[in-house]
Amino acid sequence: MKRTLIFTAICALMIFSSADALGQSRKFDGLWSGTMTKDDGETFELELYIEDNNVYAVTIDDEGDQIKDRYKEVTVSKGFGQQMTFFWMNKGGVWSETQMFSIVWKSSDELSVYHVRHVSNESDSYSEDNTDWGYNSTGTLTKD
Repeated sequence: MKRTLIFTAICALMIFSSADALGQSRKFDGLWSGTMTKDDGETFELELYIEDNNVYAVTIDDEGDQIKDRYKEVTVSKGFGQQMTFFWMNKGGVWSETQMFSIVWKSSDELSVYHVRHVSNESDSYSEDNTDWGYNSTGTLTKD
């Protein structure tokens, strides 16, 4: 019985390890940047740093250098096949916000990005409805 349990545990570990290794078939690592276009036609610049299936927003430090933005309260990223998903959440005094990014590997120098931003604002009291707003955007990032 003990041998069977050990054998089963080793087999499960091997299966899960190989599934993770096969899950991400493209190499996303690097610094990526590009222009995102909102549904209303307005644009903004997006820079992402990807390392080992972890996606980070990029910010500028006090000395003018680009660094990983680690100041979001919740950040999650996951890669599978030719796709990655990245989202972050944070909040201020009366608002909270989620931004979600769906990233597709097009080539070693190009990523396609779909983006959703959703912001909510608390009402003055919990008995009233909250307000919300948001937008969608799309764009292409190229490797720096």
